[in-house]
Amino acid sequence: MTAGWVLLILAILVVWLFQSRAKSEQLRHYKAEVHRLQESRGGLERSIATSGRRLDVLLSAVNEVVMRVDHTGRVMAANRLASRRFAMHRQHALPQSILLFFRDPDWHRDFMTALKQLPEPSSLPDMEVDGRMLSPRLAPLGSDQALLLCVDMTETYKLEAQRRTFLSNLMHDLKTPLTSLLGYARSMEKFGDDEGFRKEAAQVIADEAKHVNHLLDALLTLDQIEFSSRKDDVSCEASIVLHQVYNMLMPQCQEKSVELLCDITSPDALLAILDDELERILTNLLVNAVSYAPHNSRVEIKLVLTGAMSSIVIEDQGDGIPDREISRVTERFYRVDKARTRKDGGHGLGLAIVKELVEKNGGELKLSNRSSGGLRAEVMLPLALTLPS
Repeated sequence: MTAGWVLLILAILVVWLFQSRAKSEQLRHYKAEVHRLQESRGGLERSIATSGRRLDVLLSAVNEVVMRVDHTGRVMAANRLASRRFAMHRQHALPQSILLFFRDPDWHRDFMTALKQLPEPSSLPDMEVDGRMLSPRLAPLGSDQALLLCVDMTETYKLEAQRRTFLSNLMHDLKTPLTSLLGYARSMEKFGDDEGFRKEAAQVIADEAKHVNHLLDALLTLDQIEFSSRKDDVSCEASIVLHQVYNMLMPQCQEKSVELLCDITSPDALLAILDDELERILTNLLVNAVSYAPHNSRVEIKLVLTGAMSSIVIEDQGDGIPDREISRVTERFYRVDKARTRKDGGHGLGLAIVKELVEKNGGELKLSNRSSGGLRAEVMLPLALTLPS
């Protein structure tokens, strides 16, 4: 081999060695870069996980149903209230599809549409879960997750239903007497010469006008209760008010042969309520008790003190109230017997007035059926802290 070929081979070897060393250096550099990226990725994942845990801890303090969901509709995390409402503790560990907890295909379709529209926030149809009405809203959280916040609207729905019932009953209670008034007024034009008819029409007109006036007076009372505030410096002598109501009801009791018994263990008790408000409470309760008490029966009133509270108990021997309805009789316009006539002037507001007056003055109304028959109404009211001037 000539010297030229030797030099060429040596040159090729030198070049190859330099290239190998450069590639080795480059490979080490790449490996170091990959290692650094892996460490960064691990740190980022740990940071994301930590942030997620912190977010979940924060959401657990929110007093509404909150879930963290991903772009596929899986529940990644939920606060305690959400877990309880959707019974997540009975299911598999998260993450799980939201379909596992709320099986409504129409709602799920809207939910998936809202996920595709992220990061634009969306309102979703209401959900009825665990006896509660939830109003959900989806808000973006990062690039591939979202928060599902469900506000509990149950009480709002109840108030709206009560409002509709209130207006419906009010219109009915006004329309009935007004229709009667209009009918008799028109009949007077044709049969006004008949003295018997004139007397009948005058009596009906007077009764219906009295009923409307009674209804408007009750509505005005409820309105005044709703927009008035309790005064701390008021007091009244309960025994005096009790005896006033007792004497007022004696003629009605004698007419029905109902014995009205009054037992006052603390005659000097001062209650933190205005005299006329306590009178209204006792009158409504006792009129009900006497009205529904059978002939030759008994109605009892007891006044006792229990610590800083007074307890006024009224018991009758009537039929009581069906257990399924006893929790609703204090709603405005609610009647147990919807077929009952209005001959007694009833309008379904008496117990509502009692309840709202008692609660306005820091007390509580308890209704229950006696085991021996009849209704037991207990009014708890705070005692006055100062003597009347």
